[in-house]
Amino acid sequence: MGQSDELSPHVVLVGGGHAHLFVLEALIEGKLKAPGAVLVSPSERQYYSGMLPGVVAGHYNVDQCCIDLKALANRAGIAFMEQRAIGLNTDERLVELEGGECLPYDFVSLDVGSETDNRAFSGYEGCMFSVKPLDRFHAQWQAFTATAERRGGCHLAVVGAGAAGVELAMATNYALTKMGVSPRVSLIASENGLLSGFSDGVRCRVRAELERQNITLLTGRVSGEGTELSLSGGERLRVDAVILASGAMAPAWLAGSGLELDDSGFVLVDQCHRSRSHPQVFAVGDVAARPDSSLMRSGVHSVRAGPVLARNLASSLAFKSLSPFHPRGVVLYLLACGRKHGVASWGPLAARGDWVWRWKDRIDRRFIKRFDARCHSMNERG
Repeated sequence: MGQSDELSPHVVLVGGGHAHLFVLEALIEGKLKAPGAVLVSPSERQYYSGMLPGVVAGHYNVDQCCIDLKALANRAGIAFMEQRAIGLNTDERLVELEGGECLPYDFVSLDVGSETDNRAFSGYEGCMFSVKPLDRFHAQWQAFTATAERRGGCHLAVVGAGAAGVELAMATNYALTKMGVSPRVSLIASENGLLSGFSDGVRCRVRAELERQNITLLTGRVSGEGTELSLSGGERLRVDAVILASGAMAPAWLAGSGLELDDSGFVLVDQCHRSRSHPQVFAVGDVAARPDSSLMRSGVHSVRAGPVLARNLASSLAFKSLSPFHPRGVVLYLLACGRKHGVASWGPLAARGDWVWRWKDRIDRRFIKRFDARCHSMNERG
């Protein structure tokens, strides 16, 4: 690190989430100048969550849905640390890392996502894996499919019937069937039901697709104890594996950070995604909570917030006023159905067809290409 870097404000980017990709892009393009910045992430690669169901279904290999964070940081001219953040000391302005180091900051941005809420399964002794972190999920899924293939059949329960759970239920069913395994897949929705927050038209089309694939839809609070799953309606299930794609939980270390948090432990931010209690701290994606907006936790919003975050970091370093992020009232969702088929959601509108999957495939591939560090220019976005 040169002398000019030592004199520059310390900017620490914690997490390799979607929004931070746009910060790295701004650094590469010279729109943000922070030569002493550091990117901290527990993995050198970011698994793009939008393509995970396609990886599970076998439409992509894992390398096709990964973004090389270390290479992007190198192109941006900033340091990369393969570490997990375990604390934030807002009094001393330090990011505490799992390896024991503490990084000083003048400004810090948190894009660490959320964790899967598994508290109802603390007593469950069967095979269980969460969709987060994605790299660990992928390894566990591969091990499970190898076992299922040897047995010739399996019963899989997917807990959580939001967009992620629905897509994974259909992707796992498709992949296991394609392997010659006779799968039985149960999708367990909370008391809010299937795809809460989506239109009746979307739910109707997804329900029809679940029935087509013989995926059982169950509804109720679910918990795990011993080797059984118990639903609030009285049903009991014994399954070969449980995939948790249920509610989001804030990282536990935020509780000791001194930041103002909401009732669920997420960082309360203003319209500019700056902490309401500490103006040197920004938070985006699942880890953030905005009292002025009831957003579904979705990568769609993180992607749109990314460029605004980059501008606001640049403005903060230049002591200029910040720009608010205005989430769109209506957002496009494209849900993959295991096979190369999809359901589209746009507010009250819904549609389904193979063309929806092809549309989603083009969008996802374009996103990965945009942040491919091997490209000669970040402007070559295809």
